Amino acid sequence: MKLKLSIRRQDRFETFEVPYKEGMTLLDALKYIKEYIDPSLAFRQFCGAGICGTCAVNVNGFPKLICKEQALSYALEESPTVLEPLNNAEIVKDLVIDTSNMSHRIKAYKAWITPVENNLKINQELSKKIEEASDCILCYACQSFCPEVTDKDYAGPLFFAKLYRLFVDPRDREHDIRLLEAKDTLILHCLSCNKCNNACPKEVKPATLIRELLDS
Repeated sequence: MKLKLSIRRQDRFETFEVPYKEGMTLLDALKYIKEYIDPSLAFRQFCGAGICGTCAVNVNGFPKLICKEQALSYALEESPTVLEPLNNAEIVKDLVIDTSNMSHRIKAYKAWITPVENNLKINQELSKKIEEASDCILCYACQSFCPEVTDKDYAGPLFFAKLYRLFVDPRDREHDIRLLEAKDTLILHCLSCNKCNNACPKEVKPATLIRELLDS
């Protein structure tokens, strides 16, 4: 049995056939292509365990972490599985995108904890909220699937999920201004379409967090 992959490479698609092996993931298939068929194929991967978020690409139009995506169901299909780079980002080459704009925005707004001087105790309910929002692995899947991110001034669900995590954490000295930062980056433009919730592989549910920010 062979797995057929149609991979977008800049302005064209190329189709490859990979011998299927039990337990193979789509990432394994890309590695096979790079090693045995076309060493020029470009894609990103690191942990191979769904933790780092590096390997996210569009699979048949939907963002997936391909290190966790089993290839069997795709190998059983007659038509090729289509792999494309994530949306709403500049393409570097093949399946590799440039997400530096998000990194720059996070740095510009200092979207990390500036600790308060006193140690604060956090109750279990709040701790769970913070922990769930912290599960984001920066894979860019939610950002890619958001129809509003085409507006460059709209920060997008990834950024707002980061702000939410800081907004609800009283240990952040700047937590009281996070809502103002969210409004400054056009959180009110959110369409509440829930596409980012569906796309997130870690179930962070950015759209839900955005609504909680707006209700605050």
